[in-house]
Amino acid sequence: MDDFKSELKCLQNKNVFEVEELLTNILSRLPVKSLLISKLVCKYWMNLICNPSFMCLQLIQSQENPSHIVYNYFFRSDKHLFTKIDINGETPQSFLLSCNGFKYAGAICSFNGLVCCADYAKGNFYIKICNLATQEILSLPPAPTSKSPGSIGVSFGFVSTINVNNHYKVFQFFRGKERLYEYMVYSSITASWKSLGSSALHPETSYSHVCINGTVYWYGRLRLYRELYGDNGPFIGYILTVDWEENFSIIRIPEEDTVFPFLISLEGCLSMVFVADNGRFPFPNRFDIWVIEKSVWVKKLSDTIPLSKINQIDYVAAVQGNQILFGNLREYLLYNMDTRNWRESNWDYGRDGNFSYPIAYTESLLPCNGLIHS
Repeated sequence: MDDFKSELKCLQNKNVFEVEELLTNILSRLPVKSLLISKLVCKYWMNLICNPSFMCLQLIQSQENPSHIVYNYFFRSDKHLFTKIDINGETPQSFLLSCNGFKYAGAICSFNGLVCCADYAKGNFYIKICNLATQEILSLPPAPTSKSPGSIGVSFGFVSTINVNNHYKVFQFFRGKERLYEYMVYSSITASWKSLGSSALHPETSYSHVCINGTVYWYGRLRLYRELYGDNGPFIGYILTVDWEENFSIIRIPEEDTVFPFLISLEGCLSMVFVADNGRFPFPNRFDIWVIEKSVWVKKLSDTIPLSKINQIDYVAAVQGNQILFGNLREYLLYNMDTRNWRESNWDYGRDGNFSYPIAYTESLLPCNGLIHS
């Protein structure tokens, strides 16, 4: 009799586990907006959805269907309008964020479902971490320096159902005297800034960086022979990197005669797209794609851009399915690296010049402070 009761209890526990596993699998595929409503169904569902393992599973499911967001610069409201789109031009959702005193929510990057926004006003640089899906906003404290703020970049931890790490670090560069830049970093673990020293090397812009496996890469330029030519001397390009342990280093670019390469991530590898400049190259519609493999740059392909469809390239990004997005504030083209075919994007956003460049985005439930409590 005791054996029968033990077997029955074991069977009941197994059925409960299977039901919970099935429910977790179903719920993790829902949009965050639906999950926020589902949390109100019962306490059991709330505990399930708020579980750190579920949050990470939901993010992984969301990453299988990546999309992009654009920001409307001239939206007439006290709120900020972000529009979520996919590469086929569909517009599933818009987000309105209310940020008191935050006039310009320039989106720098997106990571693990969070968006890093920046606003420069009255000599100060304000940085906010936003979860568009949950409407949570975290204002970072100002960096303890009186120097002029400059470019930023975000490094973020790896999230999986086994390794729950949503910590992030925000790196910022402040211009001081003698053309030196102070490096500072904000950690979500300590919720504070610290100085990492100074150097003449600095990123060109905040928007020229990518993060791969916790390492941040920026494109930068250094003017040569300044003592001879002043501000008219030649530039040398480089890639400035910093890893999760806050170690900085330099990577040389494969071609020094380019004006501005675009950094992208192709299948988790640091890559660059060089677009020929009309004033310096005999073939203004040419572009090259380079990938770094075992610390060596390898040219993956070269091709031409159909100038009849787009007359200027200001933006390049890697998107789903081995496709590269080329564009400016008004026009976008998708290039398939496998077939080498071009197709026009269906995005209507940006046609009037009021929208930002698109940023890769996935929805998540993760908190803005980077801390997931078990």
